[in-house]
Amino acid sequence: MKKFLFLAAAFAATAATSFAQTPPAMPPAPAGRPKMPDQQADRRAQYLAKELSLTADQQARLTPILLAQRQDMLALRDKMQAGDRRAGMGQELKAAQAKYTEQIRAVLTPEQYTRFDQLKDEQHDKLRERRASGQSLKMPE
Repeated sequence: MKKFLFLAAAFAATAATSFAQTPPAMPPAPAGRPKMPDQQADRRAQYLAKELSLTADQQARLTPILLAQRQDMLALRDKMQAGDRRAGMGQELKAAQAKYTEQIRAVLTPEQYTRFDQLKDEQHDKLRERRASGQSLKMPE
């Protein structure tokens, strides 16, 4: 009986300490993935330059738009994480996205914008798939 009580106490102590462990930290971003908004905007501009066959002038005009967009999205995310989950937050996000989409449209040719719109739809589809499968909710860069 003493052995049983000793084993039960040892098991309870082990179980209690294992539940007290802190969850593992989020893994670091993969190597090569930029972390700063200006790096993310540059990387996005390079990706779009390749996908849309942008001229150097178009890429130069697009980079500041992408930077401002990234900074606004980060500010909105920070507001939401700080507990400011107002009912109008979704509308604020949509308004910001529409504003930057129009600025991007002004830089692109109609053919490039059509392809840009397709890329955006593909990204949204990937995001929905990730949400459905429970994977990370981060948007691809």
